[in-house]
Amino acid sequence: MSVSCNVASSELACYFPFLNKSALYLSRRGFLLDAVLSDKTAVERAVERLRKSLTREPFNPRLCIDASEEIAVAARLALYMAAATKNQYVLRRFADAESKSFRELLKKIPGIQDPRCKIEIARDLGVDARPAHEVVSGIVVAVYNTPIAVRWTSYLRYAPQDPYWAMINRPVIKGWVIVPINDFERLLEEAYEERIFQIVRDNELAVGRVAASADLSQLEDVLKRYAQRPLQMPQHTVKGGDPPCMKAILDALKNGENLPHTARFAITTYLLWRGWEVDQVVDLFRTAPDFNEKITRYQVQHIAGQTGGRKQYTVPSCETMNSWGLCPTNLGCGVKNPVQYGRRAAVKKSS
Repeated sequence: MSVSCNVASSELACYFPFLNKSALYLSRRGFLLDAVLSDKTAVERAVERLRKSLTREPFNPRLCIDASEEIAVAARLALYMAAATKNQYVLRRFADAESKSFRELLKKIPGIQDPRCKIEIARDLGVDARPAHEVVSGIVVAVYNTPIAVRWTSYLRYAPQDPYWAMINRPVIKGWVIVPINDFERLLEEAYEERIFQIVRDNELAVGRVAASADLSQLEDVLKRYAQRPLQMPQHTVKGGDPPCMKAILDALKNGENLPHTARFAITTYLLWRGWEVDQVVDLFRTAPDFNEKITRYQVQHIAGQTGGRKQYTVPSCETMNSWGLCPTNLGCGVKNPVQYGRRAAVKKSS
């Protein structure tokens, strides 16, 4: 049992298999890669875990009651399998699903809901945190629900790229950023996702052994569905080309990266302005690791003014894009709105 988390070590490994302490526990219990790969049942469990993560099937924490160690081993082997496909989109989608499941479990598992447990987990993930009352007292602590103090270096490393998370909007006391517990859990989600990628980077030989020995044919249908596909760009040309901010967002989508809400909103408004249909914009987001067609379609239709208040949203101004951290030129294009870029670029080219 961990110091602050009121759950057995086997259960903690089952809930959060990608923590360092989980890896250490499984190693001490004798779950080494060669032995696991020779166990047909273990491999089948891993294939099923990968399938469920890719299809966004919710993780059932009750499984950790009866087969905690086996479930934890299956999750770690599933990660190696995802990496063994050599498909970055599959790996990112797996990591995204596992990190979101991690956050949900932080919220609802008895014995883990204690803030001291979450701080212990944070330290495992390399996030420097402590109860806010150890750093500051008074109104700052009273305002937040279960406030946590996060060292500014950890905060900057894992805070999502969104104006809400700008450190200027947060109380900072002696190098500690004060955040409510919900935001702390969101930071840990980002740190957990990064841990998953780090495990792959640190275990290239293990991934290679899995690629050479594991039979992934059972996943053929799922892997085919999530195979990395070239981003199909409808031929609606813009005189002078796309502005750097929108090009950067499109490049991120091509690379299968997760975008912050602000970037998704901006590129949607821009492409609708360019004349794209809703279906075309929805298809664009299929490369995002957290793609959900129903949610994406609703959001695009809402931005297009087809649902809700029937208001079609306009492309954000350059100042807004810069404040969101989405302007790679720091307002250096000489326009006030991205839609003006093409005309200005065309004029420059002709002069």
